[in-house]
Amino acid sequence: MVSEEIIDLLKDEVIPATGCTEPVAIALAVACCHKLLEQSTPKRIRVILSANVFKNAKAVGIPGVQDSGVDLAIFLGLAIENPNLDLSILSNLSQKELLKARDLKAEIPLEIEIDFQAPPVYIEALLETEKDKGKSILQETHTNISFLQKNKEIILDKRNNLKGKEKKKLDLSKYPFGEIIKAAQALPSEDAEFLLEGIDLNMKIAKRGWDMEEGLKVGRAWKLMERKGLVNKDLTNRIAGYTAAASDARMTGIPLPVMTSAGSGNHGLVAIIPLALVGEELKKSKEDLIRGLALSHLVTIYIKTFTGRLSPSCGCAVASGAGAAAGLTFLLGGGFKAIEMAVKNVVSSLAGMVCDGGKVGCALKLCSSAITAWYSALLACENLSVPAGNGFIAESLEETIENLSQLSTEGMINMDKTIIQLLNK
Repeated sequence: MVSEEIIDLLKDEVIPATGCTEPVAIALAVACCHKLLEQSTPKRIRVILSANVFKNAKAVGIPGVQDSGVDLAIFLGLAIENPNLDLSILSNLSQKELLKARDLKAEIPLEIEIDFQAPPVYIEALLETEKDKGKSILQETHTNISFLQKNKEIILDKRNNLKGKEKKKLDLSKYPFGEIIKAAQALPSEDAEFLLEGIDLNMKIAKRGWDMEEGLKVGRAWKLMERKGLVNKDLTNRIAGYTAAASDARMTGIPLPVMTSAGSGNHGLVAIIPLALVGEELKKSKEDLIRGLALSHLVTIYIKTFTGRLSPSCGCAVASGAGAAAGLTFLLGGGFKAIEMAVKNVVSSLAGMVCDGGKVGCALKLCSSAITAWYSALLACENLSVPAGNGFIAESLEETIENLSQLSTEGMINMDKTIIQLLNK
């Protein structure tokens, strides 16, 4: 594992996105299919979604729209006149395009199917016009269009090459955890300076959420609690409050980009905001902050390789929460042992938090994740960690994460079906 491989991985996994990545991915898949048909108006639409994509897109706000819904994301994919075919596809919606999407929604028959056997990230769009049929498949990651077909002509098909392609990328699960820590600390800071952009983006949306009157209004409630003397205006409460407010703004649909981590904007908020606040408070150098951010993202990515891109368990808790704890421990001056202890503290505390879809309520889950990461780091630096034999916590961190993987896949095998039944009540 060399620095160049890590930088390439971070550039793939830490990218800006506007809006929750599941509605964005749905709009992207539909737009790609629509482009095959020269953007002719379809007479019918069928979209097949994995359970995880459906639940994360159902109730989350769409940027600039102040509304939500899988069906609206689909029709926005049709309505955008010149779509950027990446995670910024919904970043510059015009009022004309929004009105067109609503008109199309009222006119065109739509069938949405949930495929419980599909991979975690899977979207299949099938559009039919008066003279043509189109099909697109997006899978594995939120921007990976793997299949395009117009009528009988297959234009793109890389479905069978996906596993081979993934093997060419750096797979952190193949390395001992200690090597990941060493690699993050050895990164040339000038090569990873792009990670600092995440602080600018994510703190901007946090401040927007802190003052906004939309959504869950976490920021407004927090300021009221401060005025009542119920919470202090200290670092700990800034970490909790600002992380929650950022998620509130993002889940409401405020049209500001965030820096993602491992394919998720909310993961990016947890992986970055606590480190930004602690780095500022402790007056850490730019180099330390860059390496702390790198470690936070790498641990987040590492855990996601075990639990899956989307999973029944809340990745903002067990993945980016653990990543933030690792990065915070580094900023606090903790070494390898303390970093490992902090990660164990987080996964031991939050492994049971389920993912019941993207929504404004995620703000409180991110609040719990950020504050647990902070306390886990502080306690680890005092040599306190949940010991092996407590629940699924093992002697080594590697075995602990493997146990976490088993818990969040085999142990929660029917969780998504149950959640979707509840969402569709």
